[in-house]
Amino acid sequence: MARPVATDMMHSMRFQVTAQKADASVLLSPTLLAGDGRPQAGFSAVTTPEVSAEPVDYREGTFVYARKYPGAPTIADITLSRGVTRGDSTFWDWMRQVVEGVGGSGEYRADLTISHYHRKEALDKGLPASTPPPAANLNIDTSTPARQYFVHEAFPIRHKVAADLDATASEISIMELDVSFEWFELTGS
Repeated sequence: MARPVATDMMHSMRFQVTAQKADASVLLSPTLLAGDGRPQAGFSAVTTPEVSAEPVDYREGTFVYARKYPGAPTIADITLSRGVTRGDSTFWDWMRQVVEGVGGSGEYRADLTISHYHRKEALDKGLPASTPPPAANLNIDTSTPARQYFVHEAFPIRHKVAADLDATASEISIMELDVSFEWFELTGS
């Protein structure tokens, strides 16, 4: 049975990303709404924060074997991807603030919140096969995120404005933004 794609803004994406600057201005919003209220663009992929610590060998006095201790932590950058949309230059504007110091107060760092949602029970559970699912209900429980990642002191380090130009390709053009940050927290289960 087909899902109500036109009314399900999170049809295949069960997450939202918001970015807020220190001056409380919103940099990236969860959904960019078109004039008729439909979502205009969403993120198709977001890598989650990752931290690692390399082991460090320490040779001590009379010990035969070297002891291992955790080294300094390394935090990997995250990548935000979404389809190219007409008139949306949010990624580019943020990148320009970093490289050129253009626009605003010169503050280019932001705090990102990545919210991941679980699916609700199937919309058509218990309905006869001929009955369409209710169009008003989403199949995502957006009341409370299952997990949230809070990425602090983030700033863009690479921006690809669109996919490579290929006249024979039929894929959607995807823009990417690599973001570096200082630390992160997570909540949820």
